[in-house]
Amino acid sequence: MLKLSINIQTILVGMGIGLFVYYVIKRMRYRLPPGPWCIPLIGHYKIYSSPEIHLKTAELAKEYGSIVRLSVGPQTWVVLNDINSVLEAMVKKKADFAGRPQITSGDVFTEGGKDIALGNYSASWKFHRKIAGKALRNYLQGDLLENMIQDNMNKFLDKMAEEKGPFVFKEYADLIIFHQLYTICFGEKRPVDDPEVKRFIKLDNDLLEKFGSGFFEDLFPYLKNIFTTAKWKKLLVLTEDILNVLRKKLKEHEETFQPGVNRDFIDSMLIAKQEAKDEGNEAALEILDDTHLVQTISDIFFAGVDTTRYTMDWFVYFMTRFPETQAKCQEEIDRVVGSKQISMKDRGNLDYTEACIFETMRLSNFIGFGIPHMTVCDSQVGGYDVPKGTTVLINYWALNHDPKQWKDPEQFDPHRFLDENGKMKPAKPDSWLPFSAGHRVCLGESLAKPELLLMSANLLQRFEISLPEGVKPNLECHMQGFGVELPSDYKIVVKERAGR
Repeated sequence: MLKLSINIQTILVGMGIGLFVYYVIKRMRYRLPPGPWCIPLIGHYKIYSSPEIHLKTAELAKEYGSIVRLSVGPQTWVVLNDINSVLEAMVKKKADFAGRPQITSGDVFTEGGKDIALGNYSASWKFHRKIAGKALRNYLQGDLLENMIQDNMNKFLDKMAEEKGPFVFKEYADLIIFHQLYTICFGEKRPVDDPEVKRFIKLDNDLLEKFGSGFFEDLFPYLKNIFTTAKWKKLLVLTEDILNVLRKKLKEHEETFQPGVNRDFIDSMLIAKQEAKDEGNEAALEILDDTHLVQTISDIFFAGVDTTRYTMDWFVYFMTRFPETQAKCQEEIDRVVGSKQISMKDRGNLDYTEACIFETMRLSNFIGFGIPHMTVCDSQVGGYDVPKGTTVLINYWALNHDPKQWKDPEQFDPHRFLDENGKMKPAKPDSWLPFSAGHRVCLGESLAKPELLLMSANLLQRFEISLPEGVKPNLECHMQGFGVELPSDYKIVVKERAGR
């Protein structure tokens, strides 16, 4: 036992010395962005371990400039805090910054980076992104999307109408979005109180709430093989539970699949696989195995679920905080749509309502830092060197609160996105990047925007939403790991609007 202990200490000391030497050589070779002093190998622990990392980094940017270097354990991170540096890196030099860092916990959930969101930039990644994008565009054809949303919303709006007192809207937002993604990905229309959907919601919530702050193993990967923490063991179990649900859905589809019949997103993936088989494309078939398909399904499902439900939760929160804004949305909906079913054709005339959604995505901070990028080669941004393999992050909070880009950035003001005629401006402000930019721009952006508008407009068409009597509105929020801000727990009451 003593010999084993000495060996482990020797290994750790040796690795520490090696990393320190590497750190010194790297600083001498490159002109790295500035950052505060820190203890080598430990790094800026008080910053990267804080759920308010986005706020702390934005403060550092005031002293060191918009491009800030952080030491995260033995790793170097570069954080971009203004739109100019973001556009230079992610748009002008997008191929240089299109990689993803290898994150130990991410490798577990993605089965070795076989997904799109965390997968590294490669020919395989491009292929999967292409077929996933084609599958999503299928929902923008005809009235497929609006009928699906209308049917889904009707079920849950009816259930909300049965509430006799204050209730938590987030629980409904979760149900609405999960049911919607069940239809998109699995082709299933589940009952309102379906236990399988509720179990899947709990799995996802547990994953976000318990592990949103990351793992020590992400900084020092080798530790998972030396000392397995209880938190790491829980991650393995939870991940397997989630992936098993998706594996089961894929297997069911494979057993009932009919070539040429497209029921949902999984079928779109199987059609792509069938086409590769018919063409004898062995290279494509190799990366269309069940593991890759499950990971692509996972990306579409969870990216669609989490971003959309957080936006809806914040949107309703702002509507209760600013009842005069809610009334303007309802006046527009009544004028444009009346009492008929809202359709995609109405989108071009619901400018104020859509501007409120865009402003919700700006002022709320559900994105945090987003998914880290990584340089695939030596590059530069803002005149500083960014060596190959460097983790690069976008501070979306800093972009959305930059007083140089937004007048009174702390105010909720949908007019930022409207022209003098009250129409949506053809070009969005540069600093508004809720879907990121460049090669890693969100795959579901074209689907998410109309989806959010149709859901929000349906909700406001039917109900007046308010806080319970005597409850004062506030804009407090709570942190859920790595810069993600969610509204503090709140309840609402709904009242059927006259004539609805």
